[in-house]
Amino acid sequence: MGTRALGRLANSSHWNRSLASALLGSRESSFRSGKSLSSSYPVLGTTAGIFTSTDVVTNQSSFGRIWVYLISGVLSWGGIHTSLAEELSARPSTADNMEQEVQLVEDSLQSSNQASNPHTARWRIYTDMGRDLFSQGRLDEAEKYFVRALEEAKKGFGDRDPHVASSCNNLAELYRMRKEYAKAEPLFLESVQRLEQALGPMHESVAFALHNLAGTYLQQHNYELARTCYERSLKIKERKLGPNHPEYANTMFHLAEVLRLQGNNVDAEHLIRDSLRILEEGGVGHSQQAVRRMSRLAEILVHSGKLQEAEILQRKILHILEMLQGPESLSTITAVDNLATTLQALRKLDEAEELFLRCLQVRQKALSSTHILVGSTLFKLAVVTTQQADEMVADKSRSVEEARMAYERAEDMLRQAIRIAEQRWEEALGGVAAADQAASAMLGTDVSLGPKALNTLIPPLLALVRSLNALGIVVMHLADLAGSPVVRVCYLFHDLRL
Repeated sequence: MGTRALGRLANSSHWNRSLASALLGSRESSFRSGKSLSSSYPVLGTTAGIFTSTDVVTNQSSFGRIWVYLISGVLSWGGIHTSLAEELSARPSTADNMEQEVQLVEDSLQSSNQASNPHTARWRIYTDMGRDLFSQGRLDEAEKYFVRALEEAKKGFGDRDPHVASSCNNLAELYRMRKEYAKAEPLFLESVQRLEQALGPMHESVAFALHNLAGTYLQQHNYELARTCYERSLKIKERKLGPNHPEYANTMFHLAEVLRLQGNNVDAEHLIRDSLRILEEGGVGHSQQAVRRMSRLAEILVHSGKLQEAEILQRKILHILEMLQGPESLSTITAVDNLATTLQALRKLDEAEELFLRCLQVRQKALSSTHILVGSTLFKLAVVTTQQADEMVADKSRSVEEARMAYERAEDMLRQAIRIAEQRWEEALGGVAAADQAASAMLGTDVSLGPKALNTLIPPLLALVRSLNALGIVVMHLADLAGSPVVRVCYLFHDLRL
């Protein structure tokens, strides 16, 4: 069934055929090589929420390298968790944040004796109503009030008044939330320019507006412009708010994220450490915000090969989450998963197995037996079990029967993971096919699968392929132990209907 699913993809379009051929070819080479799972397959996982894959095992097979290349930027089957991810936006998208942005402007105008008029009164009403609707997620309705607030601000305060900049910022933030960056960016730019003209280039309100603008550039992957804006915002905040202010730490963290995405992990690590220090000195070192930043730091440490330090930090994260959210919350289990992956890379296999089992039990209970994360956990647990079996084989004092039983446990888990992956794949393919059929009916011409289907189809497909690849390696090990590789491989090919 696994290969039939790959075949369906291969028949859809040119790029799909190329992808399927690459995956099938790498899978066949893995069957032929008979390498051990622990040496030929990458251990994957993340310690934060941004979509990345962590390769912490050397000597990968061609399949492992292909998987890592393809998965970059795509939500993968295993180890990619968003529950700990800190949204890399300008500022937290809440009504309270918008109120703070407006308040900063109003504080600067307290001595200006700005006269009230009907337009300024309506500006306040529309702004409040827009914020309330925004906080409820009713963005279309909120947009109408923010547009009206901007119009009334220009009429009541004057076109060059900072209140206009504040209204521009609120409307821009709404567009940013809707990913309408072409509308958000010019409004953020206008907000910065108006504040600079009215309050001066070093006012704290300019710093907040620059931070917001940088967040929009970051979400559009324009890292150089994002970096420039964050650096300038950080300079202003340091001068106006001080180097120990939480908002200074906030911009510092976001600048670190840009540097990380540009490949500068060294500077990113230093900035995140400083950001965490500020939170800890401010008495919020165990907050959710701090946990998210620690998770990003742990991810950088893993990528940098500092696994022992990453382990210590991940244990701290897990301890905090167990206190804050309980031992069975999904966020806590994400932290358990991340720690287990690092322990696996450190070859602390028994503890890694124990933690992956904990993940499996909680996820099966909280989600479902066929959830994508359950399949991911089964795969990871199977990899650890296979590595344990490899060590048993290498240790001449251990019995061959003990290793065989471990390989068989891994085989069973991989077959379960394959069944889940096939189900997710069929669902994804059916959804894309239905969308193509609807588009074809609307346009009056055939519409085939294209790059837009990538994000839907690739995760379950790669989950299927990597589990099949791992299963083939496990079966080869069992064949070696049984002394009959041909029989075992023929059995596998028959079982998978190849």
